[in-house]
Amino acid sequence: MNELSEKLPQVLANFGIYGEIGAQHQGPLITEVEFELSKGSKFATVEKLIKDIARELGVSGIRVAEIPNSTFISFELPNAQPQSVPFLPLTEQDVFKNAAYALPICVGVNMRGVPIMKDLSKMPHLLVAGTTGSGKSVGLNSFILSLIKKKTPQELKFVLIDPKRIEFSMYNNQAYMLRPVITDMSIASQCLAQLAAEMNERYTKFEKAMVRNISEYNEKATVKMPYIVCVIDEFADIMLFDKTVEKQVQMLAQKSRASGIHLIIATQRPSVDVITGSVKANLPTRLSYKVASSTDSMTILNTTGAENLLGRGDSLLLEENGMLTRILGAYVANDDIMKTLAPYRCEIKEPEMAANTVVISGNNNNVTVQQTVNKEEKKKGFWTKLIDWWDRIGRRRQNQIINWLLTLLFMAFKVKNAASKARSTETAVRKITTTNRKKTQRR
Repeated sequence: MNELSEKLPQVLANFGIYGEIGAQHQGPLITEVEFELSKGSKFATVEKLIKDIARELGVSGIRVAEIPNSTFISFELPNAQPQSVPFLPLTEQDVFKNAAYALPICVGVNMRGVPIMKDLSKMPHLLVAGTTGSGKSVGLNSFILSLIKKKTPQELKFVLIDPKRIEFSMYNNQAYMLRPVITDMSIASQCLAQLAAEMNERYTKFEKAMVRNISEYNEKATVKMPYIVCVIDEFADIMLFDKTVEKQVQMLAQKSRASGIHLIIATQRPSVDVITGSVKANLPTRLSYKVASSTDSMTILNTTGAENLLGRGDSLLLEENGMLTRILGAYVANDDIMKTLAPYRCEIKEPEMAANTVVISGNNNNVTVQQTVNKEEKKKGFWTKLIDWWDRIGRRRQNQIINWLLTLLFMAFKVKNAASKARSTETAVRKITTTNRKKTQRR
């Protein structure tokens, strides 16, 4: 029995909360203690007092949650000696092997140590947030390796965008890669535009084949279409570089599900200027590791709690149906990544980025990229280009330019008024001088 669970009833009684302890489930990171409140007690009261309860117990990271279809609530108490969960042993379990999903990913284990498998094609996109050291990058690697373990290079292709240049470098020259890992932000913006063009191209093929999604198309076609998973590490850096990325992500999130193109977007800074309302609306499935404040937790999960997580992979998963689940992410060592990727080493060439249309087809481990130059881009007039530039620079820069123009206009108006006053004064002086001369001559 966890020492904290022994103290829990007395601590709750100190705050006027009474009840009985039920079953306990010890996991690698926390111990889940079921507690049945006495009649008339309110869960909201316990929720408000959770920080004071944690202080009385002398620990941090305590969370309380309701158990669906039960009269019990659960207290999640941290273990004295937390343990990590290695990733590769999870892939040997039947839960992983028997996962018959289109794009199965292992998001980790629940608080009882049971592996949690999810289908990325049903999410259909995933938004990930977490501070430095919370386990976010390790989690992204576990998602990628989950897909590699379950899919062949003919069935799946990756587009990896890594502004930090170090997180995804080991995935270069892999048969699963559609192109080398992207570290240049200008190329990242073009690549997202190309994915949108590929999405539209796929829908044209679906229309001709009279199918509704990629699975139906692959059942009929002789040349199968690969799924494409785009993983973006540190979305905030790309947003600061180019604001038009938000529109491209929004378009892909809204329309790309049936075409087999899916997004996994991660950020260290889940503030409202990065995770805007339009982005959140199209990314209903979200995973939050430990964040800096309750405001960040509200932004990513629409509720507080992520700021009290323990780190080291401890996370909260908000599913597309609105359910919130606490999960411990699996740990992936670099040696495990290199060992898994070793059989798929090959040379991936850098495609030219001058075009705006991409057509992708998987055949015998090869990806054919055909690019056509968009002539409409060259026909853009001065005002169209000016509007595009205005949209791209972002609100902060727009406000600076507007303030500068208003200041300049005010100064010009001020100078004009001063000049006008000077001319009026000069005219008055001339009149007085002329009058004095005439008077002198008459005398």
